[in-house]
Amino acid sequence: MQKRVFVNKSSSLTDKLLGEEENFPFEHRIFNMICVITLVILLAFLCINVFISSWSSAVLLSVLFLLQLGFYGLSRVMYQYENILPAYILTIYTGLIANYFFNAGINGPTLLFFFTTLQLVLTLSVRNRYIFWMTISATLPATLIIIDYYYPHIITGHYTGKIPKIIDHFGCYILSIIYIFCATASFKKHLQQQREKERDSQQALIQYGFRLRAFFESLHDSFILLDKEMNILHFNKSAEELSVNFYGKRMQEQQNLKEFMHHSTRDRVMICFNKALMGEKVQEDFKRDYDGHVIWWQLTFNPARDDSGKVIGVTVIMKDITEALLYKLKIEKKNAQLERIAFIQAHELRGPLTSVQSLLTLIREEYRDMDLIYTAKLEEGLLKLDNKIKEIVALSSEHNKEL
Repeated sequence: MQKRVFVNKSSSLTDKLLGEEENFPFEHRIFNMICVITLVILLAFLCINVFISSWSSAVLLSVLFLLQLGFYGLSRVMYQYENILPAYILTIYTGLIANYFFNAGINGPTLLFFFTTLQLVLTLSVRNRYIFWMTISATLPATLIIIDYYYPHIITGHYTGKIPKIIDHFGCYILSIIYIFCATASFKKHLQQQREKERDSQQALIQYGFRLRAFFESLHDSFILLDKEMNILHFNKSAEELSVNFYGKRMQEQQNLKEFMHHSTRDRVMICFNKALMGEKVQEDFKRDYDGHVIWWQLTFNPARDDSGKVIGVTVIMKDITEALLYKLKIEKKNAQLERIAFIQAHELRGPLTSVQSLLTLIREEYRDMDLIYTAKLEEGLLKLDNKIKEIVALSSEHNKEL
């Protein structure tokens, strides 16, 4: 119980100094931690330099302490981390250069801090700038050593005896060890927390799969549960049979789904998978030719979420839609034929019928004094034929609207 209380208090103090994990990303918390450690180190250095009467270094350290306090305030209180990072690194290197000249040059401990500063910069910087910062960390000390060799009179703040030199060097060494220890311990703690979160996420995903597996076992559709790395966690019997029948190998847990992906559909499947990881439901149709046997698959990618709503994986449902697609194509073909029939009825049959009706009208006007019984019967038959054509066209149009 005492140990637990101590951990809670320590954690509470850490959150106050570095920021809560919910509000501050890992890199931001590391920056705040480095600021706190640097403030402690600068304060310790200030005390050491006052003790050994190195007043020039004491003044410089006081200025650096105030700047460091300002950076920490901007980062912790104002959430300005990325914006102040370049200025922060530049200030550190400027302070080291000035301290080299004010604190005995190569005889002082300044070069030791270029090493610890490099570790700091590599921790906070992005990977594509590592070469740049390593070059800077090698060039600046080399330049300072060359200046010290050719222009030794520029170096000020020499030690008054062996004891101040030993105190300064040993104090800087101890403080460097403390800094490296705190930074390394923080990194390891973060990695451990990440592993625990991944383990919890994996367990939650497995429990999620257990809940779905019973339902999908009764379906003919293939069901697969994947983690964020596309590793197979669960699958139903239909998916297992599919892997054996079409890929010649039995699906197993912890296999990667890429082993069962054809090169022709790999890119599209990866796009769908990544969209599902972003929280979007995606459905795509894929055509595969298995040695002349064509099958159309409908793949549905759903984000798998834990109880808090966080995406922890992806479910994939594979459905054979070949029969439904062929039926659809058959219906579309029939519809096209109906449209063709309707066109013929509306234009190719109705056109001659209209011409005959027009001729009958001319004949009736020319022989209006005669009682033309046959033309009347013919006109009546043409009218019935016209009505039937209109009826057929109307039925065809109504059928197309329903489809």
